[in-house]
Amino acid sequence: MQFNLKIRWGVSRGRDTAGYTTCSLYEFNEKIAACNGGGYDMKGTVLGDWIAKRFPNRLNQLKDEFYGLSFHDPNYKPGKAIVPGTGKTVEEAEKDGDSLGLDRYQAFYRASSKTPTKKHIIPQIDGACGVSSVTRVLEAIGGTINRVGETKNYEFYVVDINDNWKAPKRKSKVLCM
Repeated sequence: MQFNLKIRWGVSRGRDTAGYTTCSLYEFNEKIAACNGGGYDMKGTVLGDWIAKRFPNRLNQLKDEFYGLSFHDPNYKPGKAIVPGTGKTVEEAEKDGDSLGLDRYQAFYRASSKTPTKKHIIPQIDGACGVSSVTRVLEAIGGTINRVGETKNYEFYVVDINDNWKAPKRKSKVLCM
């Protein structure tokens, strides 16, 4: 399979984000992923989001851990988690004004898995850790990415996915980082 991707760079005109750099990924002229701000790998972020949305079945067959790749339980309720050291659930701490939302975020990530399990089936790729880490995940599911052109505000890529890819049979002894 071959996919033509377009990454568009711009500047936000939004009320609360005016002046922020924007990065959007398009497939067949449909926006699939977007982010804004800076200080992290924005291209890696949109590419990781695209891979996680487009290839969840392949990602769920991986046996190795990859930097930036995690799997989540779709039935997990972070609001029901106990905030360490308080004895309160996240929802109770938020209601009492003892939490500003970070506890919910931390509970969500504490409950994730670095490899897929029967419960952890929703892949998430933290592309902010770098486009090279995202590319390693893409290669692990039988893909390659090649930059084929650019203009002032756009970068163009071709992603090839091996149709004959087979899931790895066992974990390797080397962690990919």
